[in-house]
This record gives sequence, C-alpha cells and structure tokens, in this order.
Amino acid sequence: MPNYDGCRLVATMTLCELLVLLMASSITIYSVPCQAQKCNYTFSYLNGAVGNFSSPGFPDYYPSLLRCTYLFDAAKNGGVEIKFDAFELEDGKEGEQICRYDYIDVYTMDSQGFKTLLNKFCGRKIPQTIISPQSKLEIVFVTDHWQNSATGFSGRYRFLGEDWQPFDHKANRCGNDNLSGVAGFIQSPNYPRKYPPNVNCSWVINVPENQQILLRLLDLDISHGPHCTDAKLQLYNGYATTMSVYTREWCGLMSSYDTDELQYVTFTNRMVVRFLSGSNNNNHHFGFKLLWMGITLPQESGECTNFRCEGGQYCHNGLPCVNLPKYCISRQLVCDGIRNCGPFDDSDERRCMKEILIITACIAVPSVILLMTVGTIVYCYKSRHVKKSTSEDQQLTHSQSQGTTSRESFNRQMILHTSFIDGASAVFNDQTLLPDFNDLGQIEPNYTSHIYSDESSRSLQTHKKRPSYHMMQQSYEDGNLIMAQS
Repeated sequence: MPNYDGCRLVATMTLCELLVLLMASSITIYSVPCQAQKCNYTFSYLNGAVGNFSSPGFPDYYPSLLRCTYLFDAAKNGGVEIKFDAFELEDGKEGEQICRYDYIDVYTMDSQGFKTLLNKFCGRKIPQTIISPQSKLEIVFVTDHWQNSATGFSGRYRFLGEDWQPFDHKANRCGNDNLSGVAGFIQSPNYPRKYPPNVNCSWVINVPENQQILLRLLDLDISHGPHCTDAKLQLYNGYATTMSVYTREWCGLMSSYDTDELQYVTFTNRMVVRFLSGSNNNNHHFGFKLLWMGITLPQESGECTNFRCEGGQYCHNGLPCVNLPKYCISRQLVCDGIRNCGPFDDSDERRCMKEILIITACIAVPSVILLMTVGTIVYCYKSRHVKKSTSEDQQLTHSQSQGTTSRESFNRQMILHTSFIDGASAVFNDQTLLPDFNDLGQIEPNYTSHIYSDESSRSLQTHKKRPSYHMMQQSYEDGNLIMAQS
C-alpha cells in the first residue's frame, strides 16, 4: 500500500461481504479530493536583470498537490531567458511521451494577459534554454497527490533588452541590426548586386507591444534551386537563440513561391530575420529585399485609430476564395507608393493625389488628342473646299477678263500716233490709225462696234487746232488724258 500525503482513504463493504469475507470480498477504495496548495512567485526587471528560481523545498523532495506559478515580467518590448540547472520530476511509465503526473507548463503572455502555451516538460531530462517571444513568461508547476522521491528543479532567469541580438551580425557588412518604428526595408549586402560569400546577418525588428509585424518579400534571388542548402532567409518569432527553430524559411527564386507565400505575419511585436550564405556565389545571385511594418488585427467591428485596409477576397486558379485581412496600419503608410495592405489590396493607395493626377491625365490627354484630330480633319476639309471654289472662280474671272483686256489693249493702241486731220475727216479712213492687224477683216464685230459706238466716241475727243483737229484718248489705266505730240 503506497503512502499518501494529506488525503484520507475510505473503504466500504456490504454486510454480506463481511460475513463471507474469507470467501469473497468487494472493496472499493477511493480518495477524497484534496485541494492543491498554491504558491505564486513574481520576478520583475525592476528588481534586477538576472536571478534564480526553484521548486518548493529544493533540493529536497517537493510536496504533493502543488500548483505554483512563476511570473517573469521583463521591460516593455523586452524578453525573458530561462535556463535550468537541475530538473527532476515524476514522469509516466517508461516509454510514455505524455506528462500525466508532475509537470511544468511554459506560457508566453501578451500585454492584455492572453497566454500561449510554448511547451510542457516532465521527467528527468533538463530542458533546453527557453526564450520568451514576448515581454512576459509564466511557468506553472503542477504535482499530483502521490508522494514522490523527486527533487524538483532549479534555474536562472535573465531579462533581455529589445535590442538583444542572438546571432552574429557585422554592422559594416549587414547594416543596422536593430530596427524599430512604423515600417522599413531589409536587404542583403550589396543589393541589387551580387552578395558576398559567407554572409551571416540578422536583423531584430521591434514594434509597439500591441502590434504585430507584417513582413512581405519584394525580391528574392539567393540560390538556384528551391532547396535551402547554399543560401537561406529565415524568420523567428519574438526572441530567438541559436537553438530556436525558425518559423518561416525562404530560398531560391521569387518565382518558386505563390504570391500568398511571400508574406508572413508574426504573433508577437518582435521578430528576427536571418540571412545565411555559403562559401561561394558563382551564379551571381543578387540577394533579396523585403518590407516590414507594424500592424494590428482588430475585430470586424473593432476600432482602428489609424487606417483600416478594405480587405476583400482573393481568388486564384479556381480555388476557393480567401478573405483578405483588414489590417490597421499607420497613416504614414497611406499614399506612399507601396501597397502596404497587401499584394491584393491597394486600398491604401487609392484616392491619392498622385493617383488622381494620373487618372486625370489618362482622361485629359486622349480627349485633347481626339479634339486636335477632329479639328485637323475639319480644317483640312474646309481648306480643300475653299481652294476648289477659289480655283473655279479664278477660271471664270480669267475667261471673262480676256475680252476686257483685249478691248483695253485695243483702245490703248488707238493713241500710238496722231495725225492732224480735218474736222470733217475724223471718220478713221486712214488705216494707220488702226491697230497693227494684217487684215481688217480679222477684227471681230464687237471691236468695230466698240470703235464706232457712242461709248468709244465719248472717249475720243477732238479739239480744234489751226483748222485741224487733234485726237485724244482717255487712258483706261489711270483715267488721265494722253495727248499726242506733234
């Protein structure tokens, strides 16, 4: 019969069972529930950056029915590191992987007190170093009612600053290793040119405690194939150590991934980005570039004091559509030329002045070109019509003016010379007064009628001079009288 600590055993038997105890018996044994002893310990960075902790009674045997809580509270945006020096708890049967008896649970806790289980330990194997991804870490030690011969545990804690760097980092090659603020970029050494061999860079990103980190890959060319053997880009949630397991890894080319695989959101306000390369880069890969920003993920009806992305749905290759998250991002990221809401959500880049100008230009320029084209067509049409009309008018005017010109020329020739004749002889019997025609018969009637008409007689005047008359003609060019000279 095992020993019990603090709990009473009760056995019950029926009357018949008492009479025939030697022949048969029915014994029911149960334990009356006992309330576990509680103990709480709090360790704050205000009391020191390092310290020790242990199970009750260590190094002696720890009591049964315990539920002890160890709370480690680091500075804002800080972290907690736990190392165990001794660890001995009651474990299950040999070969069992489940901690059914005595164990410890390790939780990480955010600023609102929400806890996330990191791991569970029991048995006699010392756990690896624990790093809290958030500023608070809690260890809960639970024992059952059975008395045991285990000594418990002892360990050390250390509070980590927000700039704590778990990996090697050369600032002269990799740049600043501690990043904070609203958003920023991270890129490989020498980007966009070939990155050097044997690169070991790590960048720590910190955002306000109530935020998460959205990381989006903009460019990737670090190795030839999809296997992460030559070079790799790794992401760690919260605080990490050399023993930590990465939460996301990228390698190869950007085209090797779907669009939704090029984005990652942490569940803490801190993360570590690490880039490792081999001893050569013979294929001249130019590295990577990524964007990071602080975001919050409020509920559908939750308040967003900054800019809330519109979200929507993403449908691809006939697969079921995926609802896009409505991130709450800083207003400083609105209209900065980058789709900060995601590769499928451009709500932060709409209705921007630049976008309005582009839309206006896209509408105005074709409209102006159309108007100019129509105007040119109308102008050319009218020009051809006017030219044709003018040509026809000129032809008509030319044909009408030929007769007038001939008559005027004929009349002007009438004064090539004069002779003094008798007043009674002014009937043009002398052919020398006529134009130089070879045959007078060639003169058309309109010309002869013009000569003898009243109109021509008005232009031909005589005046008396020493009983003769001198013929004069009025010039048709300038309206002056031309008088023949003797």
